[in-house]
Amino acid sequence: MKKFKPVILTSIICAIIFSLVSFWVPPVDWPFLPYLILAGFFMVLVQKENVSYKFLDKLLLGSLLFGLLITVFIFLRMYVVSRLVYDAPLPLQELRDEEMFILAGVYSFLGFLGGLIGITLKGAYFLYKEKLDWIIIIAGSLFATISSLAVFKIEIGGTIMSAYHGFPYPYFTHQIKDVVDGFYIGKWIFLPGSLCHYIIFNYLLYLVIFVLFIYLIKFINKNLKQKYLNTTFILFGLLVFMATLYVSFMSVKKSYINHQISKSKYCEKQSDCTIIGNISPFSCAIVTNKNSADRILKLVKSYPSTGELQCGGNEKAACIQNKCRVSIDYTSKETYWDMLKKAVEDCRVESIMQAHNSEVTAILKDGMVINAVEPEIDDIFDIIDQYKDKCGEIKMMTE
Repeated sequence: MKKFKPVILTSIICAIIFSLVSFWVPPVDWPFLPYLILAGFFMVLVQKENVSYKFLDKLLLGSLLFGLLITVFIFLRMYVVSRLVYDAPLPLQELRDEEMFILAGVYSFLGFLGGLIGITLKGAYFLYKEKLDWIIIIAGSLFATISSLAVFKIEIGGTIMSAYHGFPYPYFTHQIKDVVDGFYIGKWIFLPGSLCHYIIFNYLLYLVIFVLFIYLIKFINKNLKQKYLNTTFILFGLLVFMATLYVSFMSVKKSYINHQISKSKYCEKQSDCTIIGNISPFSCAIVTNKNSADRILKLVKSYPSTGELQCGGNEKAACIQNKCRVSIDYTSKETYWDMLKKAVEDCRVESIMQAHNSEVTAILKDGMVINAVEPEIDDIFDIIDQYKDKCGEIKMMTE
């Protein structure tokens, strides 16, 4: 059992850390894939074996444990937040749902796959130790260039694909001049053949970065008296860091923008709030405080949009409970009473207000507001009682 301890500990640590990463990188999107593969790689890295098949039993156990733990941690993380913010119960019975087992199986498989990659790389290290540094420099520069294609949008900057993609300028939102042709990025004119041109430029850029790192490590090692830095490990770590950073960049940026939108919604009166636009993938009615409108609009436009979302067209900004929300007036149509009931059934309602005239105002957990007229007074409270065990307490108020 002692030989399994490093792998088990690595599985637990990776599950905890990567479940926290899922705050910013959605755990069901492809940018989360490298983290799952990295978990398996680390499980191989901590083993002191030198024969391929001797890794497998420990890797299999670690991958299964990792897949189970990260699924549970992500589940608990989401519902603990729901509990703290919305006072929703933890539906632990959903952990036994078939989809949870499928998700855990997929995560385990990807972790195991990462371990197989790790075994291959570890074998290559022992066989080609002296040449591996230059292999990483040449092949790693190409891999980093390809990974940088995940970062795109003219407002972010970059040089690949006519300024639609990538490093070296992915973190700046101001206008920049292309270092090769001198065009301003925001005024780019596409020229046939430029894709090859800029991939070559970026490849050479990464080549220079890796070479500089080699000489930096050699310089540091000359000045160390006892301990020496492993050049191969540092170069490979740099490559993994860069590739993971680029692949995750757009997901993290989207999460950051959503967080900023949420922070900008404080209000004291109706006139404090405004709708700044219908922009996918954020909302068909992005509502913020007027003082933050310009800043939020710039952030939203810095993210690639797929167009407008399909909405009812009757959205308006409203200040409710000191928070700007999207209010949709559904009082004129009976079908929207059914929509409100469906929101209660799906546990999406945060609070309910019932007026004497049977008008019901429901504030959903995503900030949206639905106004509807109930067929009979107190009908909404009867519906809430039906789903109390499933959804927990919902704040209820009446005039």
